[in-house]
Amino acid sequence: MKKERIESFDFMRSVTAWIIVIYHFACICNTTPQYGNFPLFYTHANGVWGENTSVNIFFMLSGASLYYNYSSLKFSSLKTYYWGRFKGLFPMFYMLWFFLFYQKAVTGGTLFYNGSPKTMLLTLCGMDGYLSYRYPQNYYFIGEWFLGALVCLYLLYPLLTWCMKRCRILTTLLLGAGTLALHWPMPYFMIQRERNLIVCLFAFWLGMLFIEYRSFLSRRWVTACFGGAALIFIFIRVPFDPFLCAQVISIGLFLLFYSLGSQIMKLKKVTPFFQYTGKISYAIFLLQHVVMGQVLGLFSKYKLTVLQESCILVATFLLIYLFSDISVRLNQLMLNSKWFVTLQNFILNAPNFRKVCSHSDEDQKNSR
Repeated sequence: MKKERIESFDFMRSVTAWIIVIYHFACICNTTPQYGNFPLFYTHANGVWGENTSVNIFFMLSGASLYYNYSSLKFSSLKTYYWGRFKGLFPMFYMLWFFLFYQKAVTGGTLFYNGSPKTMLLTLCGMDGYLSYRYPQNYYFIGEWFLGALVCLYLLYPLLTWCMKRCRILTTLLLGAGTLALHWPMPYFMIQRERNLIVCLFAFWLGMLFIEYRSFLSRRWVTACFGGAALIFIFIRVPFDPFLCAQVISIGLFLLFYSLGSQIMKLKKVTPFFQYTGKISYAIFLLQHVVMGQVLGLFSKYKLTVLQESCILVATFLLIYLFSDISVRLNQLMLNSKWFVTLQNFILNAPNFRKVCSHSDEDQKNSR
């Protein structure tokens, strides 16, 4: 039976994508001497809007979407599940990566312009960005570090569904304690704590818990309490670790965005736009750095004011939407191609898999 679509998730996915794009745009402007300091969504009173805050919301949304659509996984369905996740992430990633790799290889005059081809194995697995702290000389130039984290979360998801049914409280306590423990220096981890898989798992798990207790957590007084705490931490500096503040902010904003989205998505005039943005949001995440780098590179010899940067940001968004739309269409053509369907049937040994998983294809953007 087809589940009712959670319209608010499209709104949340759109807002999260916008915040991440603006944050990265502000990063470039604020670290380039000749550009003005772009004020929007770069920092708040207790940290930054990037991986400290908005990415946590993104992971919570991913966990909530996936658990809503696939709350129970049997061993016999694991192959179908993992293939569905592969289809949702990698074909578009490979397509865009190969295009940009070819461009860079032609410009550099050699295929292996950035060192050993062995590091391409990281790209093949989508881990080049996530493991760039360990292997900095690789072929990572598209997407985000959290693509690799998302791959890990998808791999672990069947285990998380098992934990949700059998040891929910214990799992919550362990992941929460693991995240809290990163407040203190940890010599065991090379990766920065915001990107630590424990933190990503905790955010993802909280999204799953939201679906499990949605009727309670979507109450107005709960949203007001957590959302109010988030707004306080955003606007008022407090003497706490910014890393811990970010956890509170992301939880509060998640509930706040969900509540706000539930009302906004009732407006028929704006609903199609948010649904469209949600549909192409994964392509937006993949392309944002490339597009804004190219656009801002055109103005590298000029001094820019904040007003000029705002105009460039609008143009950047338009181009990101354009190329994301094209990428989604090309990706869909590839997924529907005869050779890909043949490959799919070969891997799953199920000629009617397309019919069985039509719901999965429709909802793949909701479970990213």
